Amino acid sequence: MIQANRLFARRLKSEWKFQYKVWKMAVDWTVALYFVIPGLLVAGYNYTWWWREMPAWGHYVPELALLLVLYFASCSGSLRLFLEEADQLFLIRNQRWMNRLKGWGIACSLTAVALLAAAATCLAAPFLVRVHQYGAARLLLLGAVAALSGMLMQLAGRWIALRLPRLPGWFAQAGCFLALGAMFLYAARLEMGWGWSAVWAAVLAAGTALLVRVRMRMTGTFYQDVAYEYDQRMKFAALLMGYVVPKPAKLLKRKKPWLFAGSRHLFRKRTPDRVLAETIVKSFFRSGTQLKLYIQFTLACSFALLALPVIVKWVFWLGVSFLLAYWIKMYGKEVMASSFLKLFRWQDADRLKAISRATPLLFVPAYVPAGLLLGWSAYGWWAGLLLIPAGWLIGYVMGELLNGW
Repeated sequence: MIQANRLFARRLKSEWKFQYKVWKMAVDWTVALYFVIPGLLVAGYNYTWWWREMPAWGHYVPELALLLVLYFASCSGSLRLFLEEADQLFLIRNQRWMNRLKGWGIACSLTAVALLAAAATCLAAPFLVRVHQYGAARLLLLGAVAALSGMLMQLAGRWIALRLPRLPGWFAQAGCFLALGAMFLYAARLEMGWGWSAVWAAVLAAGTALLVRVRMRMTGTFYQDVAYEYDQRMKFAALLMGYVVPKPAKLLKRKKPWLFAGSRHLFRKRTPDRVLAETIVKSFFRSGTQLKLYIQFTLACSFALLALPVIVKWVFWLGVSFLLAYWIKMYGKEVMASSFLKLFRWQDADRLKAISRATPLLFVPAYVPAGLLLGWSAYGWWAGLLLIPAGWLIGYVMGELLNGW
């Protein structure tokens, strides 16, 4: 058994080295110096400040929202067994080694879930303690319930994925996630008292122990486990490479979009630059990938504008404006380079005007919540309402500035 333990330790070390190299490609010393380290310093300053003095907007954060964030964070891990395809040559015949490797993998995965739950609980602690009057003991119990909920969800979700076909399995996992989340929100609230939380924690612990035994005894899943292990190992690498490796344009792909499915013209006048600007805007919001990133970008910026100090809010707002404008310019160039638009002869001046016209239209949806939250958190509701139209003006200015290079 000593050899099996060493094998797992070697694979775990190899996994950490691989993930470190993946993230090192994205976060080099320049990014760390100018973005990561200042961001961590600002986040640490705000976190300690929240413990000393809760900002006004913090009193409006409901307990339910904090519990939802805690539940989602606890369920965001994955169940890793650290199996490899070459194990079929020897380990698959040695059940003792295989069980030991599975056991260590499950223990490592559940420990990671517990750490995620602990980190999320610590981040939400200032709001839970200072606003909702959580005590230290009750906060520890909440973290334990969140960790056990995440453990049970990981085990149950993986068991469902191995036993059911893809579509029924997806619906079963979604139902399990919603049911477990509803029970967590019901039992974890402060008003329910110690009893419900303690009982639910005991039920979750028993269910987790049972599913661990079930998972250890499952057979005939080696190839599925190996494929899942590869996907989890390459998850972040594939995410980062997706932004580096160029992909062919999909403007001619016949797929019903979420937005602008049957829309009319955005501009009354049909000049070449307006036609191109309309193409950029519609293709941007019709792209599921771009729309997803856009929503994530908007939510992240909105949360940051709530958390940062007043002076830093304005600097961050202007910096984000530049990043968004640069993103739009790069996407506009990608659209211009598509095979469909190359069939027509467009003037360079029309291309520049098109990106300049499209930039304000793409700024407005993100800057409505961002401007509202910036003004409200800094000066009050009146300032937030005044800053909503600022997205159009900033988008126009940034579009003109970036078109120069």
